[in-house]
Amino acid sequence: MKLVSQQIIKNNNLKMIYQYIHQQPEISRAQLARLSGLSKTTVSSLTDELIERKFIQDSGILGDTCSVGRKPNALHLLHGQYYVAVISWSQKLVQAKLVDICGSIFRETQASPKQHNGYILTSKILFDQLIARNFSAYQILGVCIVIPAMIDSEKNEVFATTLDLSKDEKPSLIKSLRNAFFGYPLALLNDTACAAYAEKVYAQVVQKDFAYINFQDGIGAALFIQNQLLGQATAFYTQFGHYSVDPNGRSCSCGNKGCLEITIGENALKDLLREAGCTSSLGNADHITYAELGSAALYGDPAAQKVIQNISRLFSLALSNLVCIVHPKLIIIGGKGKDLGSLFLEDVINNLKYTGFRHMLDSIEICYSVLDSAAYFVGAMKYFFDIHYNFTQESSNSIYLG
Repeated sequence: MKLVSQQIIKNNNLKMIYQYIHQQPEISRAQLARLSGLSKTTVSSLTDELIERKFIQDSGILGDTCSVGRKPNALHLLHGQYYVAVISWSQKLVQAKLVDICGSIFRETQASPKQHNGYILTSKILFDQLIARNFSAYQILGVCIVIPAMIDSEKNEVFATTLDLSKDEKPSLIKSLRNAFFGYPLALLNDTACAAYAEKVYAQVVQKDFAYINFQDGIGAALFIQNQLLGQATAFYTQFGHYSVDPNGRSCSCGNKGCLEITIGENALKDLLREAGCTSSLGNADHITYAELGSAALYGDPAAQKVIQNISRLFSLALSNLVCIVHPKLIIIGGKGKDLGSLFLEDVINNLKYTGFRHMLDSIEICYSVLDSAAYFVGAMKYFFDIHYNFTQESSNSIYLG
């Protein structure tokens, strides 16, 4: 028992030292001791271990320092040594990226799940392609499967997904994934949670309470409460896309009516444009994307502008309900939602001035994500490394849900 406790403490300390170096490149051992509260001897031992294991490097004496006496050495993360394979599933595509633990995408590939008879087999083929050349097994710290779904870690099941899983895949999904990636630590993570974690770390969100709204095939939300990701990366504690904004609206796959994602999702845009009753440059399109709608509205298309106003009103209604429950200080709109452009964001901000509980809504900032579309891959890597990777214990066959 004592040995296990010592391993936990050491793992936590190694992670803490690594995180400080990640946040402050060129930090010195003396600075690490002050920030961490650990003794200089302990910090020196921990940094030496991280250097020996090639997680960080000592780049020599700091050139610009006011310290008296011996000049401190600068510590940096060491790139190109360790990786996490992140594999993302969507309706039509499986994407795999090898992400360096410093945050760089080193190698990537993709394929249709239909090409290799399902998501799991396609994922394994793509993973093998990623690590086919110049990689040792020890360099792959883990594999993350990122999915647009809710993950129930107690019942070991996946549900409420936009994925078209085959009859063979769905009932034994988690067990089949474990078998496919046997020998590697495996994490099954929600896509919106990974995108939100990327915002927290790489966009340096300072608010302890914030909401990230993800527009993809569905509409999801991830919540940080007091700097903690609510429900970890399972999406099990909120299903924002299934807020009903129209009780008499279209039937949703969840059994409810007028859910947000079926009412304002991309698949609904063509119907919304037709119902707008105005001539539109997008009228002959078979499918309309958020980007196309946002662009048409920006250039004066009256029907597109009317649809933007309609979906911003319904979205604001759902947001006001969310705010009354958790009161985030910041709401970030990401994914394809950014493609709706400035008109949508302005409408949402204005609508919230007249919707919901004023005391809460008046103190909220709303903005678009500043990260690119690949951010959730890096977010998944960082989440896995921060939450699940263990410096002191072997976990090659572990599986983590969220």
